[in-house]
Amino acid sequence: MKPWKKIFQPPNLIYLYLIVYFLVNLAFLTDFPYVHSDEPWLSGLSRAILSNQDISLTEPFFDAYERNPHAIRLLFHLLQGGFMQVFGYNILTFRLISLLFSLGTLYFFYRLCLVVLQSPKAALLTMVVLSIDLQYLYASHFARQEIIIVFALVLSAYLLLNRIENHRYSQDIAIGTVIGLSIGIHPNSFIIALTIGLAYLFFAHKKKIHLKNLLLLIGVTILFCLIFVGISLYMDPSFLTHYSEHGKNFGVFSGFWNKCRDFGLFYQALFNQESLTYYMPDIRFQLLLFALILAVAVVYFLKNKNAGLLAKLKPIAIMVAGINLGILIIGRFNVTSAVLIFPFMILMTAILLEHWDKKKRLLTLFVIIITLNTIVHIKPNESQYHDYLNRISQVVSENDVVLGNLNSEYAFDNNHFFDYRNLQFLDEQGIRFKDYIVSRNITMIIYYEELDYIYDNNPAYNGMYGDLTDVHEEMQDFLYSHCEEIYSFNDATYGTNLAPLIDERPWQVRIFKVKEIQ
Repeated sequence: MKPWKKIFQPPNLIYLYLIVYFLVNLAFLTDFPYVHSDEPWLSGLSRAILSNQDISLTEPFFDAYERNPHAIRLLFHLLQGGFMQVFGYNILTFRLISLLFSLGTLYFFYRLCLVVLQSPKAALLTMVVLSIDLQYLYASHFARQEIIIVFALVLSAYLLLNRIENHRYSQDIAIGTVIGLSIGIHPNSFIIALTIGLAYLFFAHKKKIHLKNLLLLIGVTILFCLIFVGISLYMDPSFLTHYSEHGKNFGVFSGFWNKCRDFGLFYQALFNQESLTYYMPDIRFQLLLFALILAVAVVYFLKNKNAGLLAKLKPIAIMVAGINLGILIIGRFNVTSAVLIFPFMILMTAILLEHWDKKKRLLTLFVIIITLNTIVHIKPNESQYHDYLNRISQVVSENDVVLGNLNSEYAFDNNHFFDYRNLQFLDEQGIRFKDYIVSRNITMIIYYEELDYIYDNNPAYNGMYGDLTDVHEEMQDFLYSHCEEIYSFNDATYGTNLAPLIDERPWQVRIFKVKEIQ
């Protein structure tokens, strides 16, 4: 075979595919999905930490209610800070982090599939399915931590399964380190720990590894946990109390049956594409397929006949169970965590398709169907994010102190922006809207028609900015009496944060200059 032809063989084609994948995704990295306020929230805190060289800082744009520092996201903020210094402060910089971790995930997912499927072609096709899946693309383009958690989960699974017949203590240390470092990325590191822990128990039962291996894994993970908890206690001596209270607000301490109910509602929301703020990809086909695959797998487990097939299915099925159990125990049920199940459910699907058709025709069909599903359901936004920021920047300088929607934060300097979510706390603190503006030296107010819509439909959308009923009239009076409207424009995509209403109508955005107040 000629040397150049070797590039197109599955073991080498993976590298060419990842290069092309990176370049293609880079072309629309900031266009899909629409920029969510979580992205400037996370990067805004990273910028504040970097600018002040202080890891104990909290979000400067949330100043009307108490925020408590902790180290559970510290590595993520430091990572963002490093990229910020090289590529600047913009949405492309932070989405680039996600895309790079997506590439790493795909590479180790290919290696994992190679271990399980024992076929370079089947492994490559399975990796391609994951790479073009709409939920995975979403996570790969989203400047949050989910794709890094997926990377850590897939890498841990690969490290465990790669040499399961000759397992060594070095693997336990490596896996424990991956899980431990992920604690500094996101609390969902618990899901990784639980998933891999269950897999360890399975292999211990099969006599593939020893209890000592599990204890070493637990020990390394706990060591990292103690480090991050220790840093958190250094930042905030009441960290454990404050973090527990924060978790309580998100249902972490709800009763078991309430969590079971919410777990069902979580999958219902994924199927029906229901979310107040997050982009919800159409993954109905995948969810129905995954349910069918799980049902078929259970039938095979009950028959307990094909030992070779079961040896492939069982570890992956246990990991799927671990991920879902972790989501249930945490009780947060954030729809963005759905991506965690996709690599392992896609691999389970590939195991069965490859078992039924050794010629890979069913796997190829799987690739085609997922590709068509993505092409059909990925839709461009009505407005571009850079156009939205440019319109604001026409009349608002970086040095102005601004009250507005967090999705515009990239347009302003550090410590020059305050988010609308502060306003819900003014009444309980006895602060008038006018006093808030004056005390923060706010010079510009970006007013969104969305606020009127939320007010008119109270309390349906109070989950967005809280209950602004009391402050709304004060705000209207202040804009009329103490401000001058200097510019307005319509933006169907970024004129609202309400996901069901994005691109549904042209939302008006008005910019007011605050007059000198006597």
